[in-house]
Amino acid sequence: MERKAGTRQGLTILVGSALPVMGVVLLAPVAQNLREGLAGASLPFDVTSLVLTAPALAIALFSPLAGYIVDRVGRRPVLLSMLLLYGVVGMAPVLLSHPLAIVAARFLLGIAEAGILAANFALIGDYFRGEQRRRWIAYKSSVAAVMATVFYIVGGFLGEWGWRAPFAFYGIGILIALPAARYIFEPNRSPAIDTSPAPAAPPTGTVLPYLVITLLCAILFYIVPLQLGLFLERRGEFTLTAIGVMIALAGLGNPIGALAFRFLSHISLPVLMLASALLAGAGLMVAAMAPGAPALVLGGFINQVGCGLFVPITVSSLLQVAPSERRGTSGGAWSTAFFIGQFLSPLLVAALIQRSAAGGELLVLGLVNLAIGAVAYLALRGVRRVGTSNESTRVKIKGIG
Repeated sequence: MERKAGTRQGLTILVGSALPVMGVVLLAPVAQNLREGLAGASLPFDVTSLVLTAPALAIALFSPLAGYIVDRVGRRPVLLSMLLLYGVVGMAPVLLSHPLAIVAARFLLGIAEAGILAANFALIGDYFRGEQRRRWIAYKSSVAAVMATVFYIVGGFLGEWGWRAPFAFYGIGILIALPAARYIFEPNRSPAIDTSPAPAAPPTGTVLPYLVITLLCAILFYIVPLQLGLFLERRGEFTLTAIGVMIALAGLGNPIGALAFRFLSHISLPVLMLASALLAGAGLMVAAMAPGAPALVLGGFINQVGCGLFVPITVSSLLQVAPSERRGTSGGAWSTAFFIGQFLSPLLVAALIQRSAAGGELLVLGLVNLAIGAVAYLALRGVRRVGTSNESTRVKIKGIG
């Protein structure tokens, strides 16, 4: 008798999925203290930046390999081993003295995060179907957004004991491995027989448009979190505390948008993608057309509601077309696309800011949102659901079958 997943499995996935968010967020409040603590190293580059960004780089580089291993070895063994690795190498900088050793530990942390992301992506696809899957995807995205704020607070609190103290918190990965070992089971990945004329799993090549959309959405996703402080400084004199509060207020839209996905299952994914892009673009236009900080915060909030929908939409869309035996690989590819977008976002937006008058870049970015939304809508229309049976969703490619 096949074992069925339920709330315990879903909650375990949610908790584990929050760990990759800690990669940079936990250390952000102590970045300056970290820089001072590593200042004694005579290195020809900024080692602090490497310490902060090494996990994201490792995720981008190793996610495809992690996904491949998840498909070949299994979801459960990869998840458990990567949770343990996360805890061990995450805490290592508490004891390490050489900056390059700390960078190496952080890079290994990113590899562990890549494995956790790929395994959880595959497990959601394996464990749940239809509306139930969309519900857990929404929960996963909203929890990650909320935990980013929580980890920022935790990092600041632990930073009062020194720049090494926040690293100790990464040991939570070991604690999470305990319930994961009990509740996570290896799913049956035998492909279900589909009696419809359409193939149950579309050709592998069809996932590429979804990865491109994910990369573009990730670039847009990070505009407000990474650039709102700069936009605020260009509109007036504000204390760092005030800027932090305003960024946090705007960022509240992110988990709201992600959770809203849970209640929008009656809307097709292409239409929902277009609507989220229109909302995100409208927020930037509000911020561009009205002067002062309140308009920026309001526009940023509206933008983040739309952006909060991006992640669950792209994940849900990719899970619709990814064959069950390649969900780990597809999840790894999604992580790579998303984190490359995270890397490119500040570079592209900074270049646009340098070439635009104050406020003009927001208008341009708003229009870019609308354009990408239209392109994504047309691309996602290539897949439509043809019915459900026992909460499973079959996919039909237009023009095939």
